[in-house]
Amino acid sequence: MNYQDSLEELESRLLVGRTEEILHFLKLLADERRSKKIMNLFGTAGVGKSYLLDELRRQAHLRQAATLSLDSEQFWHTPSDFCLHILQALHVYHKGDEQHPSQLLEECVSKLNEKAADQRLVLFLDIYENLDGLDHWLREYFFKRLSANILIVIAGRHPLSEAWLLSPGWRHFISRVPIPHLPYDAVERYAHYCHIFEPSIIQEMWRRSKGHPLTLSLLSFTLQPKDQEGNGTFYEEMDTLPFVVSQWLREVPGEHLRPLVEAAAVLRHFNQDNVSFLLKREITASEFFQLIRFSFVRKVDSSWTIHSLMRESIAQDMRSRTPLHFADLQKRAVHYYYEKFTKSAHSVRTPEALELTFFLGDALIRAFLNWFDPLPKPFESIHTGHREELLEYIRNQRRCPSPKTIKLFDPHTNRHFDFHLTAEQTLYPLNWLDLDRLFSLGYDVLRVLRKENGAISALAAVVPINEKTLPYLMEHSGSRSYFTALSKQALERFSVPEDTRAGWFIHTIHQDDYEDVSQHTAIGHMLHGLMFTGEFLLCSPAPFPFFKAAHESLGFDIAEFATHTNYDGVTPSLVFFRDTQGEHLPAYLQKLLKRSGLDADLRLEEEAIPAPTPTASPGIVTTLDISMLTAREQEVAALVLEGLTNAEIAGRLYLSEVTVKKHLKSIFDKMDVSNRTQLVKKMLV
Repeated sequence: MNYQDSLEELESRLLVGRTEEILHFLKLLADERRSKKIMNLFGTAGVGKSYLLDELRRQAHLRQAATLSLDSEQFWHTPSDFCLHILQALHVYHKGDEQHPSQLLEECVSKLNEKAADQRLVLFLDIYENLDGLDHWLREYFFKRLSANILIVIAGRHPLSEAWLLSPGWRHFISRVPIPHLPYDAVERYAHYCHIFEPSIIQEMWRRSKGHPLTLSLLSFTLQPKDQEGNGTFYEEMDTLPFVVSQWLREVPGEHLRPLVEAAAVLRHFNQDNVSFLLKREITASEFFQLIRFSFVRKVDSSWTIHSLMRESIAQDMRSRTPLHFADLQKRAVHYYYEKFTKSAHSVRTPEALELTFFLGDALIRAFLNWFDPLPKPFESIHTGHREELLEYIRNQRRCPSPKTIKLFDPHTNRHFDFHLTAEQTLYPLNWLDLDRLFSLGYDVLRVLRKENGAISALAAVVPINEKTLPYLMEHSGSRSYFTALSKQALERFSVPEDTRAGWFIHTIHQDDYEDVSQHTAIGHMLHGLMFTGEFLLCSPAPFPFFKAAHESLGFDIAEFATHTNYDGVTPSLVFFRDTQGEHLPAYLQKLLKRSGLDADLRLEEEAIPAPTPTASPGIVTTLDISMLTAREQEVAALVLEGLTNAEIAGRLYLSEVTVKKHLKSIFDKMDVSNRTQLVKKMLV
């Protein structure tokens, strides 16, 4: 058995308490009638969805089924890029090819069905909550055309929206599988796998984790006896995230690996190349292997990622403890992705472009994003059956409006932002709502956010732009000034078939309480899914300083020719657009770089910052012939040159100090020196 097989066997054993879900999957996989088309797994953040998908994939392979796994964070959220990602995974698409969206859809469906012709195929789609903008297209145009021999496994934090259940056909073909927290016996079994057998400790793990898998994995590394008898108890302060993360870092065996963890935490997705680039040295395969072994690191497609909570906590620590170092790492990250982006020979909507957009926000956007929590409430699509409920929400808002103050804070710069809205201004976004007309468009246009009691707390309307919706957009008060001013040729760009889109029109966003942080968080996550699609976005928000500043911070341009006064007949209202489609993306990124001031830095860094240089044996810059030294002795000599003590060298190379001393004695003999000082002098000659 090779290492990969051993690792997978260990991961299977550590996945406790999921027997029912696995057996249900196997039942669907073996069902010859193909009575279910979709298995919908859903559960809270950290409940183990991705690890369960890994196990389902292993089980499928054991039964000679083909699998295809898609992570929603690895592609732009458009129909075309979804198809491209599948075709690339199937190794049938050449990056230089340019195809119409309809052709991509046809080829993608054809290739998937062809692959499923001779064997069962399982399509795994993870982190589905990020694909809100694709949900309608997947439901109405893509999944319907797939072969019955393809089982689709969708995993996300929330169950598939009501729109799926309104269709009798889909309701019949969907198997909804909630993923609960673990029962006590599963926690006990997990503890035993982690070599924890003391009943009192296991009881404490159960009490504190409440069966939440991520918390449980953290606790397994943070056990600390309070007394000398070794009674396993936990410090009360462990309820705080900083303490839990600090204990998580106990997995890092020495200070020499901490820089690698910090560099990886700056990146959303990391590999050996980009971590080396950030650290300005070539990290060894051994170092990288140690990095990806940590429990807070997870494999995603062709790279790895640090758990989001861990990543943010490390970033906060570096911002306060070593702000200059943190800023340098971020700058290096921008440099890395910009260089990769500019050298890309294929489509400009590359993963590097997507990563760049995450690093180039200003203080206001950072302040807004700082409100993001690990598990925001989701917006849900609604339909004509909710018409009266929506009307009641609108009547309640008009009945008793009140002035509001939006408060934001950027932890990077310690800047505070206060935006004031009058009672009248809070109602402006509701001025243009024609519910019946919006429902008639036939898409998941209207979405609502709900409170714990089920009442609506926020309302959004987002319209896809295509040949079906253009007549409405040519008439609507917020969009007609833009579309009617376009030439016939320019308008053709937006006249795409109704099964796809040329972009989005953000029609309406309204909150019942603009001071509610949780509402801003949910809205931010919804908009996030639209902003990072590499498409055209259009909006004309109410003429408030907050909305103007927010759109400018996001890199939107102002369509000067489309300014109107349609909100109140008096106040000029701007029309904003953000075009990152095709050839427009490089210009957009250049704009963000110039605004951030990093464009000049990037030009200077091309010459000022050296490329990563090798460490260990290749890292000894000397004319001295060291070929007489073994590979391990060269590593020890390189670390002596760096000024490390014997104990530090032992920690870096995972050796005992006795072994280090033996290597040094051999090095001294071969190099004809008697101590470390003479060795360093001779190596620097």
